[in-house]
Amino acid sequence: MILLVAVTVGGYVFGGGVLGGGFGGSAPHEEKTSPAAAPVAATELTGPLTSRGFTCYDTQASPTKVRSCYRTESDGTRVTVRIGSGSDDRAALVEIDAAPVTGVRGTVRPPGDAISPVREVVEVVGKPLLGQEYAALPAFGDDADRSTRLSWGAVSFSAHPEAASASFTGSNAPRMPRGTDFPKDPASMSAPLGKAGYECDSYSCTPESSPYEVRTRFSTSEVTVTAAHYDGEAKVTDAELRRRYGDALRQVANGKGLDAAQRWVAGHLTPKNGFVEGDVAGLHLAVIRTDSGDGQLTVTPVLTRGR
Repeated sequence: MILLVAVTVGGYVFGGGVLGGGFGGSAPHEEKTSPAAAPVAATELTGPLTSRGFTCYDTQASPTKVRSCYRTESDGTRVTVRIGSGSDDRAALVEIDAAPVTGVRGTVRPPGDAISPVREVVEVVGKPLLGQEYAALPAFGDDADRSTRLSWGAVSFSAHPEAASASFTGSNAPRMPRGTDFPKDPASMSAPLGKAGYECDSYSCTPESSPYEVRTRFSTSEVTVTAAHYDGEAKVTDAELRRRYGDALRQVANGKGLDAAQRWVAGHLTPKNGFVEGDVAGLHLAVIRTDSGDGQLTVTPVLTRGR
């Protein structure tokens, strides 16, 4: 019996469980009767995802090449697909995650349907990855948690209405990188804002003068900017969001990377379905905009711990 190590992504667990079954017996030495599928280039997976409304990014170039694709459902569920490949650019590891979005001021939106989008992606990526072995998979959503061992590798499902996930791990798959932090500590990031019209401590800053409730928070692995209107006052403007988001981005990026991040943020101030995320210049950017106009930008290094 082989154990599949649990990996947490976006606060939800991939693949905790025991691998067994598949073609042949559950013991590792037992031969599987069905051959593995032909290798698949990572681009053969990102193309179909893009056609289904995902936006895909080159998240990391080496040592494990990672591509990430993102989509927000109409009910606000965020869907993330990460594809890891080795030097041959063949897809060897796919992680799929769907979960509700934590909103402005830490509120959590009412949960949507996480199972349906993961079931959709399982089919899109599973058929080319597994070939004829795809028919051996259980239907996604039949059980809360299930793992299956095939000649290609291991497939794990976690199907819960509010947060669902799946992973495809080839027999010789590289590990998905995790654990990056910013090169500067929180105090070093907040200090420049203290000289630019903000009142700051070591971990947060607020503007000395603003018609809105604005706060920027810093940690070793996350910078969050929240701008909300006061009760009975006007909505937060796009100009205010661009200004405050730009001030924060300057603490974690510079040069061409800063320009690219600012362009991405400026183009996504009011995302469809209220949430959007992407990978730009070594940063993972996530924007929330509520119906009342409040906004939030979260910046982390790409592939940081906990996501």
